[in-house]
Amino acid sequence: MANTAAAADAPRKPKSRARNREGIALFHWLTRNWVWDTFILLCIVANAAILGYDAHVGEAGPWHTKIEEWNTYFLFIFTGELVFEFLAQGPRKYFRNGWNVFDVIVVGLSYIAVSPAISALRTLRVVRVFRLVSAVPQMRRVVEALFSAMPGILASFAILAVVFYIAAVMGTTLFHTDPGFKDLGASLISLFALSQFDGWGDTIARLQDHNPYAWVFVIGFTIIAAFAVLNLFIGVIVEAVQAAPQEEIKEEIEEVQEDVVEIQEAQEDAAVVQQRILEELRALRAEVTALRGTSSPPQS
Repeated sequence: MANTAAAADAPRKPKSRARNREGIALFHWLTRNWVWDTFILLCIVANAAILGYDAHVGEAGPWHTKIEEWNTYFLFIFTGELVFEFLAQGPRKYFRNGWNVFDVIVVGLSYIAVSPAISALRTLRVVRVFRLVSAVPQMRRVVEALFSAMPGILASFAILAVVFYIAAVMGTTLFHTDPGFKDLGASLISLFALSQFDGWGDTIARLQDHNPYAWVFVIGFTIIAAFAVLNLFIGVIVEAVQAAPQEEIKEEIEEVQEDVVEIQEAQEDAAVVQQRILEELRALRAEVTALRGTSSPPQS
């Protein structure tokens, strides 16, 4: 039996990596199917619809009291969703996802809006409609693309600000007698209107009366600001939107890799248990053989 005890006390093979699966399997199964997603999406849409109806009709509407009750029910449903998602993913994985934090903030603001102390806070209830963004994957990708493109957008905005400032200084110097360019602030407003083609013909006709070469300045600014720099925003955003699916694919690959690692660890554990069983069987066979040898009668 000493060999059996030694085999039982043999050290197990150390795991190469700790398990990454967190949360409760039941809640993970519950929140990872199309029925759950469709139910939450319909609740968000229905809540948005009744909020719009209540804002349109006002407190004098015949359904105002019922709408208030349903707002409370929807708030409880969204709170339950957050709890289920938290239990399904575990604390570390849940708060690592920025969309989960966004949902917590939105629901928290909804609880603040429930307070009747300040009527202005009631407008925060409509913030719940933002949850459509986190509930629809396509909308999520667009928002994520916008955030990922923020450095490029800020750089483009800085270039546009420089162009506007230079043009405002030049316009104020050249056309200071015109009401639209009498000072730097008025020039900036006029140039912004020109970049949006708002009153473009009227502005250039008015400037031409005092300066026959005003069209050179106006057309040059329009080409640079409206056609060149502003299109940089579109280019940056389009590039980010195209890169968004690639990031999502990377996340899915990482999740699959985690599952593969868990399967490998389970196989390693099974191999260790099998090896221990084989060692115990060998030890038992040796003991049985030894017992047979000692109990057999001597031959004459």
